[in-house]
Amino acid sequence: MTCPSSSGAAASNKSQFSCPTTSPIAIASGLVQHDLVSPTDQVLILATIDETGSASVGDIMVALDGHADPAGAIQALISAGIVEADIRSGVLDQHTMLTRMAPNDPDDDPTPSAPGGVLPITGGLPDDSVSPCVTTMHPSVVVSPGSGRRALGRAEVLQRPGVYILLSGAQAYVGMGSEVGRRVATGTQPIADIDAIITITDAHDGLSEADALVLERIIHGRLSVAREVTLVNGTPDGAPVAPERFEELNLLAAMACHVLARKGHLFVNLSPRMVLAGPRAEEGRLAPWRAFNEAPEGEVMELAFGKGHIALACRRADDEWVLLRGSDVRLDSVASATASVSYLRAAWHNAGILELAHDGTSYVLTRDMVFSSASAAMHFTVGSKGRGRGGWQPVDTDLTAPAR
Repeated sequence: MTCPSSSGAAASNKSQFSCPTTSPIAIASGLVQHDLVSPTDQVLILATIDETGSASVGDIMVALDGHADPAGAIQALISAGIVEADIRSGVLDQHTMLTRMAPNDPDDDPTPSAPGGVLPITGGLPDDSVSPCVTTMHPSVVVSPGSGRRALGRAEVLQRPGVYILLSGAQAYVGMGSEVGRRVATGTQPIADIDAIITITDAHDGLSEADALVLERIIHGRLSVAREVTLVNGTPDGAPVAPERFEELNLLAAMACHVLARKGHLFVNLSPRMVLAGPRAEEGRLAPWRAFNEAPEGEVMELAFGKGHIALACRRADDEWVLLRGSDVRLDSVASATASVSYLRAAWHNAGILELAHDGTSYVLTRDMVFSSASAAMHFTVGSKGRGRGGWQPVDTDLTAPAR
């Protein structure tokens, strides 16, 4: 028996993960209760895995030199839900990689844990010590067969804001719902013959509807850049979001994508580092790198706004404007601005594409960025819809972006 993998990201190196075929082996006082696994065996197996975060069956067998049945000891830890096997060939052999399996429910494990298996310090700290909270959110990722679509509308755990991915062969549709289970079950999305459905929510139900809109665009952008599937819907608008909140939502997306990659559903052709980091910008947004003394191609235009702020853009075609690095960008956008403006400011601040100016009165663009029109470039720069293309004025072609 193997866990199902979606065909949405078909790849020759795609892995399947074994599922327990027998009742889980009992654990008492943190130790597996099995004749083939002594306390020393368990500690030795886990220590070998923890050296690098994973170990092959062959590595474990070498570490258990002299054991009567080292493969049986490994299988006992797998059945106990302590160790997970990545089965690429469909057969467990000496090359099969083993990792620790995190508890499904923290309440099932009386020992507090932290990322990486490091136990938090609970006492003996100085009085002025603080324990910063990295994030209050944790992804809950559910992968369901396409045939179970209607059942998701009745799943209580999915009646909360979240994002869903519908997979059909090499096509995918990314959407969101304030009650994501019902949205999947009753929606009329333009994608047929659905193979698998992936839902992503916060395990603690901490997402608002606006958060889900932002997460939808983050996931859409990550899938677009990965190029494993063809997205049948365009880039979502996102929602107005502060840079700090975007950072939390991007971290939630990173953890969800990491799970999907490990389970062989999506992002299987990316390195773990790339899966976690995600793209710096949406596909088609970053212009080619340009040396500081290299003039941009096309007609250079200037926009003056605010209190002495200047932006420069290069018109290459009516549907391609490049906002040049060094340009000022207003700190805040007005309420009437589109959600995309606020989203891009938060996303690019998170990626280091926008940095705060030395005087703190504006952001400064650190890379040339592509927009589909003059008005779109202006809308992003000044944070409002009030000025059309007429605000851009031509300048001498040998003028480059303002020095910083």
